[in-house]
Amino acid sequence: MDLKFKNYLILAEDFLIDGDYDKAEDLLLRSLNFTSTKDIDERISVYFELADIYLKKEVYNEAKNYFEKILDLKEMPGAYYGLAITNDFEGGDIGYSIGNYKRAINLDDNYDRAHYYLAQAYDKMGESRLAIDELKKVIDIDKFDFVAYNDLGSIYEVLNEDELAENYVKKSLDIKQDYGRAIYNMGVLSKKKGDNKLALKYYYDAIGKFEEPFLFLNMSAIYIEEKDYKAAIDILNRGLIDFPKSVNLHYNKACSFHLLGRDDLAKEEIIKAIDINPDAYHWALKDDDLSEIVKELK
Repeated sequence: MDLKFKNYLILAEDFLIDGDYDKAEDLLLRSLNFTSTKDIDERISVYFELADIYLKKEVYNEAKNYFEKILDLKEMPGAYYGLAITNDFEGGDIGYSIGNYKRAINLDDNYDRAHYYLAQAYDKMGESRLAIDELKKVIDIDKFDFVAYNDLGSIYEVLNEDELAENYVKKSLDIKQDYGRAIYNMGVLSKKKGDNKLALKYYYDAIGKFEEPFLFLNMSAIYIEEKDYKAAIDILNRGLIDFPKSVNLHYNKACSFHLLGRDDLAKEEIIKAIDINPDAYHWALKDDDLSEIVKELK
């Protein structure tokens, strides 16, 4: 290995650790001037580093360019995986991603991340059984992948195969007790079994660990069902601390105020929801709780 090439790599690594991607990029590009034409592995290693930097910087066309450069030199599973991930980040055609995940797996059947994201792609397409198959392969490769266990539980829950769903979510929590998404899913499954008290227990435990407005929406729905509208408003206010621009949280808060007999405050909340997403106006027109309130907004 050329000494200058090695020195540039060492310096680039230091800047990568510090998060200075621009400086690391510059040094890696300079290092390419000292790579051997005979040793393509040196060049490939730099291309992978550069592609990763461009992914971090969200310069997806350049990331794709370097993954393609790698494949021009050598067929490697990581490059196909990189093309698929880049395409996913760009919101590209899902079939393109699936094809490249499969190419990565054909080269390395133990490539767990390729199996995992192939499962996510299948799930987005509504191919739940194919997604399940891929997630099970992830677990075969890594029996401690708590995310894959929980994702399996989520898919089975959507399929209303709740016994299997609970089994996999519990396995996820056996591995990582504070995994917020799995705790949240236990709340969902408890609610489906009609145990509101247990569902709320799981939901409260998920606060701070599961970063989605659905957590607070689900909690408010239970309180509304139990006609505890003040508690519903309190938990929606808690959710709005983390998600101030959530149209659904404002919308549910408007409904809760109406049910509490405070249409003046319901009106304020539905206006906030409409400001975030004008579709909220049309939702409210079809909602028995809010239709009369939004008609006054014309």
